Amino acid sequence: MAPVPITEDYYMILEVERTATLEVIIRSYKRLALKLHPDRNAKHDATESFQLLGRAYETLKDVGKRRAYDLIYPSISRNRPSPQATQTHRPPPTSTPQTGALNEAAQIAALEKSKQERSVRWRTKKNTLDSSIFELERDIRRLKQDISNLDNIAATEAAKEAQKNSWGAWLLSPIYKKAEDSEEEKARKDRERQERRIEKDMKERRLGLKQADLKKERNSLRMAKEEVDAADLVDNKKIRVIQERIRTTENWERQERERIQREREAKIQKEQQEQWVKWEREQREKREREAAEALRKQEEELKVAEALRKQKAKERAAEQKRQEERAKEWQKIFNDETKTFREQYTHLNPPEHSYGPESVTRHTFRSTCRHDGWWPKVQGRTACPKCYEVWTYLLQCPGCEVKACPRCQAAIRPKIPHSAARRNRRGPPRVRTPSPDIFYDDY
Repeated sequence: MAPVPITEDYYMILEVERTATLEVIIRSYKRLALKLHPDRNAKHDATESFQLLGRAYETLKDVGKRRAYDLIYPSISRNRPSPQATQTHRPPPTSTPQTGALNEAAQIAALEKSKQERSVRWRTKKNTLDSSIFELERDIRRLKQDISNLDNIAATEAAKEAQKNSWGAWLLSPIYKKAEDSEEEKARKDRERQERRIEKDMKERRLGLKQADLKKERNSLRMAKEEVDAADLVDNKKIRVIQERIRTTENWERQERERIQREREAKIQKEQQEQWVKWEREQREKREREAAEALRKQEEELKVAEALRKQKAKERAAEQKRQEERAKEWQKIFNDETKTFREQYTHLNPPEHSYGPESVTRHTFRSTCRHDGWWPKVQGRTACPKCYEVWTYLLQCPGCEVKACPRCQAAIRPKIPHSAARRNRRGPPRVRTPSPDIFYDDY
């Protein structure tokens, strides 16, 4: 028989919190017991209230009972009507997976408790029946032993009587004279035989009754065992159904958690992908801006370089123009001085050479140098006298000390034929020729 389900809120009856200690529960019980005792309470339901208080105290003071009650307490507190239920209508709270799990756990606990109580009752009943069966079997063995003893006594007497009435005894009777039993002895023996026969009949009837009782007790034990096994089987089936429902609920909750986790991960991955695309777009735009800025700077540098080149070209053209004007001025001055000198000293030392532009050029270089050999470097930032480009160094001819940039030096320096270069790597020897100096007898 299943236990009666508990529907009372024992914490509210004892006026304590759910987390109250045992001392608080005992103090509250003593206070309420004095208040609700039927001798002090004149209400019509005082006895019922006091009994309910006792049940609440007996449940909460025991650790095991309180733990089992706490498992089913959420369903009790949820089903308990609130004080405002009569004033305002509120919809029942929706069940949650945690509440369902608590209810199912409470059902399993109740079924397990029912099985334990049934097992206790079965053990008690089994012990009683086993004791009764043991007593009956002992009585049956005793009765069987008594009947067997009576049968042995009867058989012994019958054997003696048969031996007395046998042919051998008749033949030996003249030789061995035996005293015959008196009438009283015969009556006593007959009476004993009759008593033994009656006792045997009574014991056989008692043995039959004991055997019937033993069979009945064994049947009762077997039926009780079958009932307990059937009830346990039903409870086990219910527990399996509840456990299967719990597993199904847990699997569903796990699948929901996994689905939510997958959705969260997919959302995070999507956000990360969007952030990555946004970052790539920003980086691409940044690179494009940097490339545009670099191109703009390059164009500006090219413009600046072009302007600088044009400015340098203008400066070189102006410098060349100034040098040409200066050379013309010096040429004019030299021509005038030469003309004056020739007019003054023509009769003293006639010139062997003409003083035209070619002579002036040759006099400027002061030699007929071939400009071969190694031209050493002359460090210093200066302009080339030929092309007027500014260089960090110039090359100086070892023969005539003419300075020129590497580009102009390649044009001035004579080229050695390949055949001569193969015959002699050093080339022909350098011949110095004196410049045509002007000598006058009287100056």
